Amino acid sequence: MSKSKQFTRRDVLAAGGAIIATSLVARPTMAADKVTEDDPTAVALGYLHDASQVDTAKWPKRAGEAGAKQFCNNCALYQDQGDGWGACSIFQGRLVNGTGWCNAWIGK
Repeated sequence: MSKSKQFTRRDVLAAGGAIIATSLVARPTMAADKVTEDDPTAVALGYLHDASQVDTAKWPKRAGEAGAKQFCNNCALYQDQGDGWGACSIFQGRLVNGTGWCNAWIGK
């Protein structure tokens, strides 16, 4: 005859609490990777670390007075890291240069 354990509500709550507690324990964070200009997504979107190097004939969104004000660091998709680089949701949280630009730029 096999004995099967019946879990009580207390068992379930204790297990859930343990899972939550272990997820809150401080862990060293891994440094995010920096996007390279030859990354396939970067190439497709015209990303460059230095926005002044963007070919405005190919990427007219960056042309003119309004385009000259577009940088990664004033894009709605950019999350500043405090060192001139920031996470970009287009690049799955990898870091882009704050003075860079890509065609996915959206004003804040």
